[in-house]
Amino acid sequence: MHLDKIDPAKSGGALPLLAKAALGSLLLFGAGGVAMAQNMVVRSTGPSASSYPAGKKMANDAKVSLKAQDQVTILTKSGTRVLKGPGTYSLAQGAGSTSSASRRLSSFISNRGSSRARTGAVRAAGNVTVETPNNPNLWYLDVTKGGKFCVADPDGLVVWRPDYTGSATASIVEPKDGNVTEIAWRKGNPLKAWPKDVLPVTDGARYRLLGSNVPQSVEVNFVVLQNQPTDLDDTASMLIENGCSGQLDLLVETLELNNGEPADQG
Repeated sequence: MHLDKIDPAKSGGALPLLAKAALGSLLLFGAGGVAMAQNMVVRSTGPSASSYPAGKKMANDAKVSLKAQDQVTILTKSGTRVLKGPGTYSLAQGAGSTSSASRRLSSFISNRGSSRARTGAVRAAGNVTVETPNNPNLWYLDVTKGGKFCVADPDGLVVWRPDYTGSATASIVEPKDGNVTEIAWRKGNPLKAWPKDVLPVTDGARYRLLGSNVPQSVEVNFVVLQNQPTDLDDTASMLIENGCSGQLDLLVETLELNNGEPADQG
């Protein structure tokens, strides 16, 4: 077993360049707005789930008929729309402008750090309430989340931790041979460059991660995207097709945080 420690002082200076390279290649939505060709189902539960599977695209004048206990989340040109059954809904109704969705997505994918991350779940630590931030970038690898992870830029992968109140480390284990590589965060820094010189980011590569402040390890399976997504629905489609459900959830939740509209309910 070998143990490679990544020097925070050395990697700290390189990280902004890595982050900029990764984020620069991902600002494919354009500065002026987000392209959304159609409405797309991104979540579906209940009796009608098979009729509205994730990835299904519908025209702007389509109607959605739901039964009791159904809930469908649709990505639209103005953000997300949650429909709850029973009821029949027209996608033409409630359609807003693209400006708010464009601003939200632009902020999400151009964020350079965690200082502008939105607050997520709140947990109690003794008598102190600690607010846990949400991952500020779709392409940051969350050290606490496992499963398939879509990588758009293998040379600029960044590891993100939600709890950055103190210093921390994470062990990256290669499942085949058990070799361990460590990365370290300094206090107040949520970002760390993936040690690609030691652990290549290749399609199908699997690694197990265990953070020092994380209760259990997670296994990550990299899916390296062959083509860069060009717009919002293309991005969602790629995440769905490759099984990167954690990132799809993050994309939807980031839009929902700013939606400000209740679910449509029959």
